[in-house]
Amino acid sequence: MSEMRVMVDGVLVHAGDTACIPLDDGLVRGDGVFEGLRLYGHAARTPEAHLDRMERSADMVRLPFDRALIRDEMQRFSEVTSAADCALRVMLTRSGHRVLREEALFPPAPEGWSVLPVAHRITPLLIASKTLSYAANMQAARLAAEAGADTALLVDADSDGVLECPVASFVWLEGDDLVAPSLDTGILDSITRRLIAEVTTLHVRDRSVQDLADADGALVISTVLESRAVREVQGIATYDVANRRLTEIATALAEVCATGDPEGGRAVPA
Repeated sequence: MSEMRVMVDGVLVHAGDTACIPLDDGLVRGDGVFEGLRLYGHAARTPEAHLDRMERSADMVRLPFDRALIRDEMQRFSEVTSAADCALRVMLTRSGHRVLREEALFPPAPEGWSVLPVAHRITPLLIASKTLSYAANMQAARLAAEAGADTALLVDADSDGVLECPVASFVWLEGDDLVAPSLDTGILDSITRRLIAEVTTLHVRDRSVQDLADADGALVISTVLESRAVREVQGIATYDVANRRLTEIATALAEVCATGDPEGGRAVPA
């Protein structure tokens, strides 16, 4: 990928230029909201769904949100990213500054991902919001990397319940049932989780991380990743990443992600 681009307050920063971002409380204290999108051929997947969630996050932290302005900047920036297929991060700080950043996609992982369980407590004041206050998530990701894992699996520190990954959702197989934790646990209402529920039945069951020893496979899913098969939950389980059911679901999800339309993908049996 060539030089990845940035837009600050509607002004595109060209390759070789220095991006000047005002130092406000949004950056000093991580006080703001963000969304991560994926571009396919310079077109964002499900942009309105991401704007909906960003608006909810902004409302949660009492942050003014100019939806029309941000939609316009997303559209303009998407058309000029250096890569046609890339990730797009949209940030809104406390003082109202908008920063859009092009980011590289994760490489394929045919061998599957290793996942490290990490104890975590979701902050009650920020449930269901995507804020810039992501220090705990990033620390979990660092701990995972130190353990040789590809990502962390956040686990409720009090109940040992399965939650989510630092920047993605986690789903698993129980037989042929695809299962996810309930949103009542405080995890993010994942847009990709909604899409995967359009291609197959998604069962909602809260489980202990130890219960994953009896699972038949797992996926890490997100807008940017689409999906990555899990080969192991460290210390608990190993899975066959070539599991037929898992492959069917991942393929159907990839199809619907590319179109943003469940009707454009291939449904798989429940």
